[in-house]
Amino acid sequence: MYQKKKAMENFLILIIDVLAIWISIGIAFGIRYGIFYGRYNHIDQLWQIILISLLYGLINSLTDFNHHFFRRGYYEEFIAIIRNQAIFSIVWVVILFLIHRSSELSRLVFGYFIIINVVLTYSFRSLFKQFMTKIYKASKYSSRLLIVTTSGQMETIIENLVEYNEWNRLLVGVILTDRSQVGEVVCGFPVVADVDSLLDYVVHHDVDEVFINDTTFVQESMLQNWVIEFENMGVIVDLNIDIFNIPSNGKKSINRVGKYAVVTFARNIFSTRQIVAKRILDIAGSLVGMVILIIVTVFVAPAIKLNSPGPVFFGQTRVGKNGRKFTFYKFRSMYQDAEQKKKELMKKNEVKGLMFKMEDDPRITKVGKFLRNTSIDELPQFWNVLRGDMSLVGTRPPTVDEFEHYEAKHKCRLSMTPGLTGLWQISGRSNIKDFDEVVNLDMQYIDNWSILKDIKILILTVWVVLTRKGSR
Repeated sequence: MYQKKKAMENFLILIIDVLAIWISIGIAFGIRYGIFYGRYNHIDQLWQIILISLLYGLINSLTDFNHHFFRRGYYEEFIAIIRNQAIFSIVWVVILFLIHRSSELSRLVFGYFIIINVVLTYSFRSLFKQFMTKIYKASKYSSRLLIVTTSGQMETIIENLVEYNEWNRLLVGVILTDRSQVGEVVCGFPVVADVDSLLDYVVHHDVDEVFINDTTFVQESMLQNWVIEFENMGVIVDLNIDIFNIPSNGKKSINRVGKYAVVTFARNIFSTRQIVAKRILDIAGSLVGMVILIIVTVFVAPAIKLNSPGPVFFGQTRVGKNGRKFTFYKFRSMYQDAEQKKKELMKKNEVKGLMFKMEDDPRITKVGKFLRNTSIDELPQFWNVLRGDMSLVGTRPPTVDEFEHYEAKHKCRLSMTPGLTGLWQISGRSNIKDFDEVVNLDMQYIDNWSILKDIKILILTVWVVLTRKGSR
């Protein structure tokens, strides 16, 4: 996982640097010849843009210019860019000399390029660093990290995480194993639970990752139980490298949390390439879905308004990946007092467990029944997918009330971004009467996930919707 993270960092930095190169060489040609890239009179030199882009990428792949990129201060970053630029420029000139084309490079263009590229590269990198550590880190995409350690080690760990300036983890709380200080603030972070309430806290809060750095106060049997329970929840567990003989049914990998080398335990570990591919599929599918939504809304909105008073769209707080809350959208298919009436109807719930389903639900309007039978009411969720709150394929997001009653065995179904459709939808939907069966289907999906499986589920979903199989 650590290597995947570094590869992702290097790739993003390379894109930024190459963009700076393209802009810099364009400006340099423009200053020298008065026309952008020396068009018409010097278009024969454009081949050098391709050369220096490939050359820069090769140099970066063979060197470690980006080591500790997010730890470097402004001055250190400037020095690193100067060193990088010097090596790159020397190699560029030598290559031109060796292929006997050095005379084609204008010395003024070269000089302008060096100065402009240093300024642009420094600016782009600084902005990128600020974006990743300030904006991305606080977004829904970063990993919510919980630290489990002793009061004596806490300050050192916090200082280390601040120094390493990790962009992919957001520290949300600490748990002290040698004393109970729940509700207090330690080193600027809240103590959110103690040893006894740790598992319950992780079940009911948005925690993606737990870092355990304590070999003194935690008993081996308790540690083993934590690892097993967190794996079952779908939460990543990072253990200090000194603790390496914990039995596990999930996957293990060597990783880093700040400066600490850890063994990471997880039910499933996805590569950056897999995550990016899934997100690209989501964006492409949601854009198509948004076009369909706009067209359908023209016809559906008047029907909803004429059938019953209230808004066209229904928004409800749902629980997403590892406990994150978001607003879930549908076309309104029920009367406005539906949520109040739900409590009265709970005794008629047809699903065993933490989910409510009822045939001939009296809260559903006449138009709403048609919308549900055709699954048209789900179309506004393409907006949730585009925003990143949901995915095209995943597990269905529970309501807040359902989530509050979750046990550890249920939490794992939230270890992936919830989906508009999934195995449950193509395996019977409303015909499934046991929530544990829904959870089992979700676990099958998560444990065996692949991008091809998502595509297959999407195709089968279209068939299920067209045949109205199991919809209600």
